[in-house]
Amino acid sequence: MIETFTEFQALQQHFEHQSRCDDGHVRIGLVQLATDFTLENEWRQLLGERVELYSTRTPSSPTVTPDGLRSMAQSLTQSSALLVPGMPLDVLAFGCTSGSILIGEQEVSRLINLAHPGIPVTNPWSAVKAALRELNARKIAVLTPYIGEVNFPICLGLQQAGLQVSAFGTFSVLDDELIPRIPEDAIVRAAEQLLQGNKADALFLSCTNLRTLGLLDELERRLGIPVISSNQAMLWHALQLTNCNHRPQGFGSLLR
Repeated sequence: MIETFTEFQALQQHFEHQSRCDDGHVRIGLVQLATDFTLENEWRQLLGERVELYSTRTPSSPTVTPDGLRSMAQSLTQSSALLVPGMPLDVLAFGCTSGSILIGEQEVSRLINLAHPGIPVTNPWSAVKAALRELNARKIAVLTPYIGEVNFPICLGLQQAGLQVSAFGTFSVLDDELIPRIPEDAIVRAAEQLLQGNKADALFLSCTNLRTLGLLDELERRLGIPVISSNQAMLWHALQLTNCNHRPQGFGSLLR
């Protein structure tokens, strides 16, 4: 029976080892909202064998309002610092579309890089605009779950990026926890109604908390245009920033 530390030391065996070298994996660090039920689960469906995901949470308002979204900037650096200290990351991502717009893309990157200097940063807003450029889409239809005060900056931001907003629809949900409860069939119906009589080069489904990943291929078949979601576009952009050629199939033409 071992009763003292000295006796335990006599029992314990020591083994030599060499630290493992880099295995070629792409490592993504994700800062997602405390109230997001969707983003991480959808991203897990998109990861390949060479892509690793490390995530943390940041405080967020229970309601999706401009003031609540802007307030997330206060804790973004501290939350980012919780991401796997000691593990080298290839790219960082902030998981909030409307928050990225209202805080500002450059400010989001600056705040995250204070915790992780020199690492590329993406967010859904930057990613969606890059995706629309990749698809040569100029006339955009938008569907969101947000209230009008949050939708207006999205409309303005798309126009400032040189894009034309041909149609804009919303479910007008204030509470973030209710956004993932919007049924998939309601999203499909809303998308089809939005595009009736409105021509568009692409449909943008905004919000990382809106469950849309499994609908992208179906919507593209129904509508005949590319469909981009916040979560799909942000993973695509993260892979672009790391020069990773992983291309998940079955989740929209952007990833194909």
